[in-house]
Amino acid sequence: MSRLLNVCGSTALLAALLFPPTLASPTFAISAPSDATPETSADSADSALEQARLISVAFRQAAQKTLPATVNIVVKRGVDAPNAAKSKLPFAELLPDLPEKHLIEGAGSGLIVDPSGIVLTNCHVVAASEIGKSVSVELHDGRRFPAKKIVKDEKSDLALVFVETSEPLPFLTFADSDAVEIGDWALAVGNPFMLGSSFSAGVVSAKGRFLNSKDGKQFIQTDAAINPGNSGGPLVNLRGEVVGVNTAIASLSGGYQGIGFAIPSNVAVWVLAQLRDKGRVERAFLGAPISALEYDAAKRLGLPPKTGVKLGAPFRDAPAAKAGLRANDVLLEIDGQKIESPETFEALVERAAVDRDYSLKVLRNNEKESTDVKIRFEIKPENYVGVPLTEKMVERGSHRIDREWGAMLIPSTPESAARLGAPGREGIVVLNATPGAAAYKAGLRNGMLIVKMNGREVKSLEDFDAAKAEATPETGIELEVVQKSETKTLRLPVKK
Repeated sequence: MSRLLNVCGSTALLAALLFPPTLASPTFAISAPSDATPETSADSADSALEQARLISVAFRQAAQKTLPATVNIVVKRGVDAPNAAKSKLPFAELLPDLPEKHLIEGAGSGLIVDPSGIVLTNCHVVAASEIGKSVSVELHDGRRFPAKKIVKDEKSDLALVFVETSEPLPFLTFADSDAVEIGDWALAVGNPFMLGSSFSAGVVSAKGRFLNSKDGKQFIQTDAAINPGNSGGPLVNLRGEVVGVNTAIASLSGGYQGIGFAIPSNVAVWVLAQLRDKGRVERAFLGAPISALEYDAAKRLGLPPKTGVKLGAPFRDAPAAKAGLRANDVLLEIDGQKIESPETFEALVERAAVDRDYSLKVLRNNEKESTDVKIRFEIKPENYVGVPLTEKMVERGSHRIDREWGAMLIPSTPESAARLGAPGREGIVVLNATPGAAAYKAGLRNGMLIVKMNGREVKSLEDFDAAKAEATPETGIELEVVQKSETKTLRLPVKK
């Protein structure tokens, strides 16, 4: 199985046509246009060489434009190591361990997006940095600038590094990544293995690739060589315009194996503008769970495969509820654009404007005719946990919204425990675990029954609160959960 790696860093298809021995093999005739003039071998060779030379010129010009604005992100951080001097002292074994601090240097890539000194890179490249002391930006011409400010967005894995400069820096412009097509040339630029600026060529292998359906990250796939150290560098077209930000590779060995991934430029531009202007990224939200429409359900509705998404119960006071959307609605289009999957729809929604209405085409009650629903999206509040409208215990106030974990919890009843595959058990039901939040990342899912916390039974919300209060940040908290008669153990973090 291949591994997907953050990289701080064509196979020919052979087909054979086989014919049964009782059938005559068909004869194919290819006729040339009557006015065609046959080329000599020399003419043909010269023509091929000229075409190859023109491609080489295009690569060269793209490199000349791109390399000056592609930077190395140098990250230095201290680590404790055994004290080498101690071993030379008399009775060294009797002395206390006094580790000495060593600086280790790592690197990624980035691209200058503003001549005033704004660099775009991956969040994971600068995630462990100590701002201003351990991060610096090194240009292609050898100049090095210390980072003065870093702002990050973990969800998109993008970050901005600000440097001070007395003169304008070279910078890159962006192309429309939606206009990129499979088979287009793709050129990856960066700092692989800390070797310095490098340039590799390939093609766009796939578009709209979602490596994890739950985190909503969308990628362009390319076979241009991407290796550790390329993270944060640009993926450009033949004009030297940025179509993506190199981010990850799929690899069995940890190195290049022909499959690399880049964040599309349209996503990068959207994140860049918000990080620059606000210091954070605000995302719109629907406020209802969605899922893929199964093949049989689509067939019953007369829909082609991979068309539409199915809506769950909207959350109270969320945009979906305010628009009048209902559980089991099938969403087909948004502003005339077809909805093909939950991932593509969520990617559209999070970048939606919140100052205008959108038109949703909706199928309701298994009807063949769709209806139009107007919806106005809203910015998703920080640590948002949706409250389903259909939960009666929520209406009575018997619930807990844990914003640290991003989960809504209710005490179980004999009926709910039996329905969840834990008859006769008592515990806390996970009514909603928000995708991307701490609980979800740890494996907690809707419909799980929490029966123990750090080995202690929890039968009420008061038990839950007491167990969390006793936990420490160093150890976290261990949950024993039941889902469909299967018992699992999960570990979640707790704050001080």
